[in-house]
Amino acid sequence: MKAQFKRLLLALFVLGIFGLQVNSPAYACCGDGAVAAAGAMTAGSTVSGAIAAATSTLVGWIERLNLTVENNFGKLYTELAKQTASQRTFEQGTIAAQSQMFMEKARADAAVKYELSPRVCFETAGGAAGGLASGETKANLNDLNRNFSQRTLFTPNTAAAVAKLYDDHTSKYCSQQDAQLGRCSAPVDDKLQNADVRADAMLNTSSFSQAQVDAAQALVNNLANPFPTQNIPKNWEKTSQGKAFVAGQYVEQARASVAANSLNSAIAIRTPVQGLGSAAMLDQADVSELQLMESQVRGRFESPAWYKMLAGFSLENLMREQNKMQALKLWMDLKAFQQQERIETVLATQLAMDVKRDSESRLQQARMVAAKAGQ
Repeated sequence: MKAQFKRLLLALFVLGIFGLQVNSPAYACCGDGAVAAAGAMTAGSTVSGAIAAATSTLVGWIERLNLTVENNFGKLYTELAKQTASQRTFEQGTIAAQSQMFMEKARADAAVKYELSPRVCFETAGGAAGGLASGETKANLNDLNRNFSQRTLFTPNTAAAVAKLYDDHTSKYCSQQDAQLGRCSAPVDDKLQNADVRADAMLNTSSFSQAQVDAAQALVNNLANPFPTQNIPKNWEKTSQGKAFVAGQYVEQARASVAANSLNSAIAIRTPVQGLGSAAMLDQADVSELQLMESQVRGRFESPAWYKMLAGFSLENLMREQNKMQALKLWMDLKAFQQQERIETVLATQLAMDVKRDSESRLQQARMVAAKAGQ
């Protein structure tokens, strides 16, 4: 822009020279010789002087104008620089603010996306406690089955076992009706009344006290082997008939153990395990495996807080919760498989016994016919 302005000033300068030439006084330069030459020199000197004076004036104007322009352009450049710096600062601030907003949004999204469920500690503890519960339940089941086999194989006196059944009922499980009949002085606690002769007393609860465990075991004895076979004297067992008797006891125990195992499993899963509730972060220190299972189920389906928690979950946390429930379902499916296995064993044993009875009847008839034919 400065170069264009200088070219403009040069053009004005040239026009000014021509203007001076036109407006200056005219001198006659006619004729020849020395006179004419002298006139021409005089005229030329006059024009030259005028041009010099005009040039000096214009140069001064141009210098002042150039200085003014340079000052103004300098201010303009300074102002432009200020505005550019301000714009740059504004843009940098805008970028910084946008970056901060983006990071805050990313942080908030990450917090929602990767935030752990409020139940995560409870669920983790419950899952870990499930392994402990399974081991203790199996140990309790083994003890119950061992006690049952002792009753079947090693009862020294059947009459004493039957008398104990009566005495235990009237002293530990006396009901109002028993009291009215004079079998006992007063009925016991509601949870224990007739607990040794009613299956619902065992199945309609998720946790037992020790008294209820004993009552449930008495119920199993009454169901699977109410009148155990009395042992024969030891010296009798050495005879062939004594060995057959003991073998018969073994067969009885094998068949009865199938039913006893299923019934005792219902007791074992309801028997409290010491410290299991504390390990699972429940509000009770000692709970049964069934109670642990119920806490995982009821803590969801029956809990309004769980539904409220789901409403605030992100898609990722919803998928995590779905996986947790799937894992719980796998655990419960394993328990269901074990239960179905016991049911299958009972059915198979029952079928085998039915086949045996049928075959014994037919074989006995065939033996009788064969005996007659052989005579």
